[in-house]
Amino acid sequence: MKATSFIQKQKKKIITAIAALNVAALSVNHVFAAPPGGVDTGAYNGLIDIVFWVATIAIAAGGGIPSLIKLVQGQADEDPRGRNAGIAGLVITGAVIGAAAAVKTLLF
Repeated sequence: MKATSFIQKQKKKIITAIAALNVAALSVNHVFAAPPGGVDTGAYNGLIDIVFWVATIAIAAGGGIPSLIKLVQGQADEDPRGRNAGIAGLVITGAVIGAAAAVKTLLF
């Protein structure tokens, strides 16, 4: 019974993440329009770089640090489940950071 509620919680998190990505994708839809001739977009590109650096740092701090703590605690307590949960968290955090870099490359 606990597994079912855990799965439901994870499904809710995934649906929320997909909805957030959908909103983000729809809000940057105007990026594909070409700028008029002679317009300098350097400041805009610099702003996008800063936003993605902040997002990457927030993702790394929000997902990587707790996962690293879980990994170390699991290793110290000789708890393989805790250690594996920490490793999985680090892998997921790395995948999300990679996805953010891919979104930046594809859209901007």
